[in-house]
Amino acid sequence: MEENLENWIILLDCTKSMNREDFPPNRFQTALSGIKIFIEEKSKALKKVRISIITFNKKISVVSELTDDVDSTIELISNKKFKKMNLSSGSINMLDNALNEALEILGQQIQNISGFYNCILLISDTEDLNISEKTQKKIKGLQISINIITFSLEKNNANMYFPLKAQHFTTKQDLLNGMKELALLKKKEKNNAQHFSEIMLEHGKKTRDFMEEIALKLRYPTLDELIKFNKKSRKINCQICFSKISPIKKYSLYKTGRLCPHCGTPMHLHCAGTWALKSSEHKGLFRCPYCYTLLKIPGAILNGLNKKSNKKEGSESKKQLVKMIVIGPEKLKQKYSDCLYCFKPIKNVSFQKTFQCSNCKAYFHKKCLEEMYKLDKKCLNCNGNIV
Repeated sequence: MEENLENWIILLDCTKSMNREDFPPNRFQTALSGIKIFIEEKSKALKKVRISIITFNKKISVVSELTDDVDSTIELISNKKFKKMNLSSGSINMLDNALNEALEILGQQIQNISGFYNCILLISDTEDLNISEKTQKKIKGLQISINIITFSLEKNNANMYFPLKAQHFTTKQDLLNGMKELALLKKKEKNNAQHFSEIMLEHGKKTRDFMEEIALKLRYPTLDELIKFNKKSRKINCQICFSKISPIKKYSLYKTGRLCPHCGTPMHLHCAGTWALKSSEHKGLFRCPYCYTLLKIPGAILNGLNKKSNKKEGSESKKQLVKMIVIGPEKLKQKYSDCLYCFKPIKNVSFQKTFQCSNCKAYFHKKCLEEMYKLDKKCLNCNGNIV
């Protein structure tokens, strides 16, 4: 038995044309028979396989969540009610939306190092597979394996529209045999850590953008967690420096503590920033030291750490002068930003001014900036002298 682990999202066309009876009893039920064969053969050939089924016509439906319980998935598609589901007209956009739904599910899987291959199987009887350029770039950027199965009595030109792995079948038996062959196709084993490294080398900046899209933000602690952070117990420390006080900034876990959204591991923001700077994957991205989920750090934290590092290396250089620039609320809507004085999120920006350091790009509430200026007249993040 192969030791590979695979996630498969099966996208099934449920438009009206799938009612045609040229593939008896009809195209839709023939496709279901092919999917059943595919799942059965995959489960025999692999150590572990997880399957999700998404149908698309005038709407997108996730009829089966990603699961390794292949028996329940087979039972679902064998159900008489499912076989007689209402097939309705669809649109080109629905196919594109279905692919994006699949990418969202697989994107969540890629965030974790699990050793799983991530694959999409698209089954349709239509020649019109003109998927948008944006969706194609996402598929290629994330290096998700996609296989396309089309079938009808006429020769199909799917390869003209979507130049990936596409096969077309003109008889029912050929279709079922093709599904079995696809299930038994062997893949070279590699885990998600290797997958990320290879993507980074191959695609450069475009892929870094993809990685930033799927990386998760560190989450803020709840009130109960803050209370625990404030206690003197040694059980709850930053899991990077193993202390309640950050050795980099001397801030407490209560003030700058954040948590991995996947496993809840606590860490100081600046310890996480140092960890991210040492990461070989990409500036600003790093893996949780406990569960290996892909995470991201605000750019201002990294900038501040870099500026201070450069200052230590050239301590005799001229003092850095910085300006605090007013930032409008429209520029903050898409930002992952905290005030780096109080370490609270930038909120209610419509009725209070927010400022940004011209040097390290750190954000500050107006009141926090006033307090900081009275204290030292320096940017607390990069130590630049405020002018």
